[in-house]
Amino acid sequence: MGRAAKDKDLWNKWRDDPSKGNLGNLLNQVNPILQKEVNRWQGGPVARPVLEIQAKKIAIDAFDSFDPSKAALGTHVTNQLKGLSRNPYTYASPARMPEHRQVKSSTFRNADETLKEVLGRSPTTSELAAELAWSQREVQRFRDEQRATYSTSMPVPPGFEQYSPDKTLVDFVYHDLADQDKRVFEHTTGYGGASVLTGRQMTSSTGMTQGQISHSKRRIRRLFEEASGI
Repeated sequence: MGRAAKDKDLWNKWRDDPSKGNLGNLLNQVNPILQKEVNRWQGGPVARPVLEIQAKKIAIDAFDSFDPSKAALGTHVTNQLKGLSRNPYTYASPARMPEHRQVKSSTFRNADETLKEVLGRSPTTSELAAELAWSQREVQRFRDEQRATYSTSMPVPPGFEQYSPDKTLVDFVYHDLADQDKRVFEHTTGYGGASVLTGRQMTSSTGMTQGQISHSKRRIRRLFEEASGI
């Protein structure tokens, strides 16, 4: 199967079933095109991770607007990626250069939105850190800032609050958690600046059932008990 035919086949699968798996396969297929365009603009005033995140967002929009009767998918994505050049030109202009903080905040939001679309759920702190090439501490700081405009009075659920004073222990256990357990812990306790969610909100955000979430919480508690010698 040729490149164009495989592109179209993966696009058809994604169009018929826009799951995170099909979207991921499609993004991997066009990744060489994305990287080629990103390579054109790296080394300028905009960091490569910013360009890569924006390229993915443009590609996802291109999948939505693609018409196979008019052009090949690779050609359509390439044409849409011409808009990526606006980022370097915008940031390179001293008169229009935003504050460093504003740029990082925008980069964080774009990465968060892109990962939500690709993964079909809210990304974990570690996934955002990997996508942005930032430290987890930096991601946590920006998550805290993003939710500073609203507050939640929801208390940390029973069984978790006893561990919060020992930040080192919490970090240690968090890094050993499976990805789905990380999401449950973040949205249960607010770890990493994540939003604290109700049970119903968590099932929607994580794609897990209430039973799976309950089992996850029990696994997390056991890990904390083992780590703290309880």
